[in-house]
Amino acid sequence: MFKRYYAIILVAIAVTAVCLTLNDYAYAANGTRMLGFSSRDSGMAGATTASSEDTSCLVRNPAGLVRIGNRIDLEYENILLHDGTMSTEGPGLTSLGGASFTNAGLSQKSTINYLPGGNGGISYRIPGTDKYPVSVGVGAFTMAGLAVNYPSSRINSALTGDYDKMVDLRSMRIAPGIAAAFTDKLSFGATANIGIQGLRSNLATTNLVGGRYLQTAGGGDWDFAPGGGFTLGLLYKFNEMLNLGVSYESQTWMGHHYKYKDCLPYIDEPPIINMGVSVKPIKNFEWTFDTRYINWTNVKLARNGPESGGFGWGDQWVFATGGEYTFKDKKEQDKLKLRLGYNYGKSPIQDHVVFANALLPVIIEHHLTTGFSYFLTKDLSLDFVWEHHFLATKTDNGEGDVYSKNGSGTKISAAADLLGVGFGYSF
Repeated sequence: MFKRYYAIILVAIAVTAVCLTLNDYAYAANGTRMLGFSSRDSGMAGATTASSEDTSCLVRNPAGLVRIGNRIDLEYENILLHDGTMSTEGPGLTSLGGASFTNAGLSQKSTINYLPGGNGGISYRIPGTDKYPVSVGVGAFTMAGLAVNYPSSRINSALTGDYDKMVDLRSMRIAPGIAAAFTDKLSFGATANIGIQGLRSNLATTNLVGGRYLQTAGGGDWDFAPGGGFTLGLLYKFNEMLNLGVSYESQTWMGHHYKYKDCLPYIDEPPIINMGVSVKPIKNFEWTFDTRYINWTNVKLARNGPESGGFGWGDQWVFATGGEYTFKDKKEQDKLKLRLGYNYGKSPIQDHVVFANALLPVIIEHHLTTGFSYFLTKDLSLDFVWEHHFLATKTDNGEGDVYSKNGSGTKISAAADLLGVGFGYSF
């Protein structure tokens, strides 16, 4: 028995280490947050709050740990960014001799177009708890972030040097969790969310010296901050056809980015409420639907307007749906699972803060996903996912604060695809 626990601990450490290595970059889908946290979760467009089949439940709904048994999941992702453009505009200003505050008339494309990432986890059911299972697990996940780097500043070069053109934010999570079934229908789960956040940027600050805005003291160097929070979840199984799930993810309180205390000192992650339903109307087919509320205005940096050093974001409702069809072999064992999903989340960036968020282009709203799991053996699957994030464009309407007025007409665009491959192993 000791040897078995020892082996499981070693595998958990290995999974975490591999995911730390893969999490070199992060990419956003719903705001700054990733769409999914495994090949299956992504393939179902994130609609798995009531449908747990792998260790992504440590993020989505930890109550699902009691449903998945003993398993290991590992996924590698490639994010392909394209159409990431910034076209700056603005009126001529008397204070600048008729010149624009922005690099007016300049359209440029971000030079970052390929980002790797990954997710992984392990779960284990405590022996002797078969009737009302108790399970534990740990995972490491790419959670959120963004990365852009433009050739030139968004601000008139007369007001800046060779900066204010790059932001690279990466956020990952290590999530140990536990879940217990109270009855054969109801289960409860919880995780401790241990965050690790990296930031580098060359933003211009609001400090004006000698007619120029100073560059942030961070100067494009990496700065890392720890953070913490928790997730609580419930799953209720009405019958073989219908499951309901709900989870609450607390705000992730991040530590201080000391190098960037003059522009981005604290970048907390918002609290989230997930509600989901899973329906199996016919044999071998499952349909899921999730609604989630991302409370950006609970985070000071996101809530405050640009003149107060924030982003001026609004809260975000996300709607996701997915379908999964399972083909079985002659022994009625799973052989192939096909998935299709759609996710919509209105951008938290409003039209009067587009210029202020030109280096934070989290504007994509429509997402289509598909994927499959092919079972090499009854316990080992090869998983694949493709996410397509449709082109989105936003233009500053000039009706906000001084940054909006001076950057009126600035347009940002973004689109992306994600390809992921992984495996799942039940033991």
